[in-house]
Amino acid sequence: MQVNRGFAFWGVALITAGAVALAIQSALIPEDAARQAWRLWPVVLIIVGLSVIASRTPFALIATVLAGLVAGGLAGTLVAGLPDGLSVGCGGEPTETAAQDGTFDRSAEVVLDFNCGDMVVTTASGSDWSVEARHGSDREPQISSSGNSLRVGAEGDGFIPFTQEGRQEWDVVLPTDTTLDLTVDANAASSQLSLDDADLSNLAIDANAGDVHIGLAGASVAHVEIEANAGSLSMEADASTSLDGTVEMNAGSLELCAPDAVVVAITIADDNVTFSHNLDDLELTRQGDTWSTGDGEANVRLSIEGNAASFTLNPEGGCE
Repeated sequence: MQVNRGFAFWGVALITAGAVALAIQSALIPEDAARQAWRLWPVVLIIVGLSVIASRTPFALIATVLAGLVAGGLAGTLVAGLPDGLSVGCGGEPTETAAQDGTFDRSAEVVLDFNCGDMVVTTASGSDWSVEARHGSDREPQISSSGNSLRVGAEGDGFIPFTQEGRQEWDVVLPTDTTLDLTVDANAASSQLSLDDADLSNLAIDANAGDVHIGLAGASVAHVEIEANAGSLSMEADASTSLDGTVEMNAGSLELCAPDAVVVAITIADDNVTFSHNLDDLELTRQGDTWSTGDGEANVRLSIEGNAASFTLNPEGGCE
C-alpha cells in the first residue's frame, strides 16, 4: 500500500501538536520544560532536511513521521500558549531608543538584521531615510550609514534565545526616489514591510520562526529572493507592481494577493509531496510547471519551492 507522505506528515504533526498542548494544559508536561524545548527549534529544519534527502529511499516514510513528530511537538507548545506565541525568547519591554536619519544618493544598500520582536518598514517620497529602534536593556541596535548604505543590527547579530531583555521594536522609513538593494534578516519576528512605490534592484528576505507581510503596491522589484523557515509569508501586489524572483520555504506558508489586472506567473520548482498549492483549483493557464493568470508578459513572476509548506494565490478573505 502506497502512503501519501504529505498526508502522513500533517497527520502526525497535528496529532502530536494536540497531544502536547493537552499535556501542557493538564500539567503533565511542566511549563518550564516546554519553554526549554524551544531552544532546540533548529532541529525542525534539520529533520525536514533529512526527510527531503530520504524522499527517494526506503526510509522516506520513517523520516516523514519523525519530521511530523518534531514539528508537531514544538507547535503544540504554541497552541498551549507557550512561549507567548511567536515571541520566543523576546523578553522584556523595549524602554530605550536608538534613532538616526540621513539622506541617500541615487542608489544604496540597506541591511536590516532584526531579531526578536516587531519591525515595521514603510516608504516615503524623496531620498531621506530614518530609523527609530526601540529596545530592551540587553541588546542595543547599532546603526551605521553613509550616502549609499545603511545597516541596522543588534549587537552581536544572530538570535539569542530567551534573553531577559531582548525584545526589539523598529520603525524604518526608506525613500522611493533611491534605487535600493534591500536585505532583511528576521528571526523570531513579526515584520511588516510596506514597500509601496519602492524602486528595488534586489530584495532578499531571510525569515525564521516568524511572520512577514510584504506590501508592494506600485513597487518595482528587479529580483527578489526569499527564504523562510517555520513561518508565514504574505505578499500583496497591485496593477503597477513588477516583480521577478524565487521563494524557498520549509515548514511554512505563502499567500499572494494580486488583482485581476495583474498577470501572475507561478512556477512550482519541485514536485514535492509535502508542498501544496491551490493553482489547479483556479482554472489558470498551465505550461509545464508554470501557471499563469492571463496572457502576455507577467507582471509578477515567482518560482516557488517548498518542503512541508503551502502556497495560496488570492486566498478567500485576502492576505493577512
